[in-house]
Amino acid sequence: MKNIIYKLIPDQILRSIKSLYLFLRGVYYRGNKYECPICEHKFRTMLPGGTNLDVIKKLEIIGAGYRENNICPYCQSTDRDRLVYIYLKEETNIFTEKVKVLHLSPEPALYNKLKQFKNILYVTGTKYAEGIYYHKDIESVDLLDLPFADGDFDMVICNHVLEHIIDDTKAISEIYRVLTNGGSAILQVPISHKLDVTYEDDTIVTEELREKYFGQFDHVRIYGNDYGSRLEKEGFFVSTYQPSKLDANVDYALNNKEKLFVAGKKL
Repeated sequence: MKNIIYKLIPDQILRSIKSLYLFLRGVYYRGNKYECPICEHKFRTMLPGGTNLDVIKKLEIIGAGYRENNICPYCQSTDRDRLVYIYLKEETNIFTEKVKVLHLSPEPALYNKLKQFKNILYVTGTKYAEGIYYHKDIESVDLLDLPFADGDFDMVICNHVLEHIIDDTKAISEIYRVLTNGGSAILQVPISHKLDVTYEDDTIVTEELREKYFGQFDHVRIYGNDYGSRLEKEGFFVSTYQPSKLDANVDYALNNKEKLFVAGKKL
């Protein structure tokens, strides 16, 4: 019923209603305890988000599960979106030099921010068509056969996507292929440090069982401590990033357990 109502209302009116709602919500939660680095607003609290399934709690899957201060009341960024943005701001030249970026399954808050920079040649695509979650012009792409030339991009952002892809090895190799020499890819995934080896089982195919064993109805694995080596097998050199030099007076409501996986392609 809700989707039918959405279809009857013109897109422009829907966007206006949503913008007004987010503005009012941002005003309601306004304060000085937390700051969102993406929309640059300050709040007395962030909003909770996520679900605490048994497998998430048991394996302590980082990047999954319920978090109290997860979602920005205004731009709706999550803690992992904010981690990506802080890395881009602190550790890359993406905002100061001409770069070509491929953003796979772009998060709305990051998409709305990155598209504002004229120096960024910004290309987006998604394997799925979840509809209202993505901007309406996003194109579907096959992550196992990306429609781009070798070495076409300076950076690829692929944040919590690979856990949805059955043949993630092929997807990783495709990301490596479309990166220029010296380019880098943000390849973040939910991960359990209680697992030495990534947990996969190709007999688990229903949404109900995937939610039970992988922590989400459309996930096909739980990555473990071998995740970095899986990236290295496809040619990447891997580093991790966790902000440690942030202003002590600013709290961006990050997940302190989460480190960002950054995969580089050698010159």
